[in-house]
Amino acid sequence: MEQKSGIKRFVVIIVAIAVAVVFFLAGFVTAKLTKKREVSSFEWVMKIVGENYYEDVPSDSFLNGSLKGMVSECLDIYSAYYTAEEYKKALASNSGKKSGVGVSVAYVGEGVHPHGKSGILIENVVGGSPAYAAGLRAGEFISSGVCGEREKTFGSTEDFTGFIDGCKDGENFTLVSDRGQYTLAKSEYTASYCYMATNGKQWNISYGAQGRVISETEGGIDFLPSGAAYLCLDQFFGNAAYETAELIEKFNAENCTSLILDLRGNGGGYVDVMCDISGIFTGQLQNRNNIAMRAVYKDGHSEVAGVTNKFDRTKQLQEGTNVSVLADNGTASASEALIGVLIENGVIDYGDVYISDYTGEGEKYLKFTGTEDKNARTYGKGIMQTTFVNPRTGEALKLTTAKIYWPEGRISIHETGLNREMGCKTVPAVWDVTFGDTQLEDAVKEIYS
Repeated sequence: MEQKSGIKRFVVIIVAIAVAVVFFLAGFVTAKLTKKREVSSFEWVMKIVGENYYEDVPSDSFLNGSLKGMVSECLDIYSAYYTAEEYKKALASNSGKKSGVGVSVAYVGEGVHPHGKSGILIENVVGGSPAYAAGLRAGEFISSGVCGEREKTFGSTEDFTGFIDGCKDGENFTLVSDRGQYTLAKSEYTASYCYMATNGKQWNISYGAQGRVISETEGGIDFLPSGAAYLCLDQFFGNAAYETAELIEKFNAENCTSLILDLRGNGGGYVDVMCDISGIFTGQLQNRNNIAMRAVYKDGHSEVAGVTNKFDRTKQLQEGTNVSVLADNGTASASEALIGVLIENGVIDYGDVYISDYTGEGEKYLKFTGTEDKNARTYGKGIMQTTFVNPRTGEALKLTTAKIYWPEGRISIHETGLNREMGCKTVPAVWDVTFGDTQLEDAVKEIYS
């Protein structure tokens, strides 16, 4: 986790964003601390690591390699070094300000997918992005593209990203998928992180000259029962808390009585966003635990992050609402912390958590991603990162500094995740995403049976 943080699922490529911000998708608590000037960047990093890393690291292990090399080779996978320019761009991206197309992709070769699909699989489409506006959706397989006089058949992720990079900003190009053709262009946009639907309506969020706009349209998810709503929360960045609050207001106005909260593939985000969203789900409880999470540091001292009441009661979930949570092995960090808040406040119990189970047909997915040890469980990230900024150079070091516990201070899901041994239920799955989300339909049958 990071006092501003998160983890996305396996091999993910965020197309046409100038800086790889994937490191921030593995954290959960970011603090900007001012330290005295150091003689060199190398000495500065060594000093911060020695004083703050959550385990002792032998000093001689840092003698080889560059700044990036020493962080990636000597510390855990969640720690990272950023140049000043990389850090600025990462902060901008995590605030919701992005540029490019707005898709995450993975290349699936012949004979890998259980349904015989192959090509560039669209893992995620960012809300408010050019790809989303063009109608492209997760679960589609992209085979080729046309940009001007360039035509390209995609045989790898490198083919796809190279094609996108070769298109100028604002230049229209076409992507061909198994569902149709889409014309779009790279541009700057503000990401949205939430979507909600009932069996008769759906609500999308976008950003324009007038600010945040919620579009209500007919349709929705026809297999949802009356009185139920589905709310998808992609990450804990940008305006995610405000979006969640406004959709819950719609939920209340529709007189819905049950909610499915989808945290599949949600690798986390900023701790303050998690605390704000925790308040949306617990604000109307009579005896709420006001602690959202506890951080325990190397020297034994602990700190707490509190649940916040940023939104009024019309934007808070009513006490007694039936809540179910969807999760998978990409549900991590802030997502797991939010589940902890819900469980320890009695909003849900373990039996209300439905986790993807890739046994059977889905085993190809586990082998493809190398996550055989994470089947039918959440990711299991219960550690926190703190980002230290060098005031002289603007460079930054994101460092694992503490272990995270749920509000009551007894449970840490680090390296175990939430799982069926705890009482969580499972839902069969063949892949992490499918067009039309067939897994969601199976989950709805299980929840409302």
